[in-house]
Amino acid sequence: HPSGALVTAELPAKGSIVLVVGPEGGVSPEELAAFEAAGAKPFRLGRSVLRTSTAGTAATALVLGRTGRWS
Repeated sequence: HPSGALVTAELPAKGSIVLVVGPEGGVSPEELAAFEAAGAKPFRLGRSVLRTSTAGTAATALVLGRTGRWS
């Protein structure tokens, strides 16, 4: 999410991680509030807006690499 922090924080090495990729136009404030109320932490991969078709792949690769689960 554009207002989210860059992914620099540590991600849990164990347990579930759920990635939600919003549309290229962004999620609505109501959707963002619902995600945050459910415990989601918005983040962004960088300054560029990725197409939905590539954002999920990029986010998955980042999470697997950062958590050491890609082995």
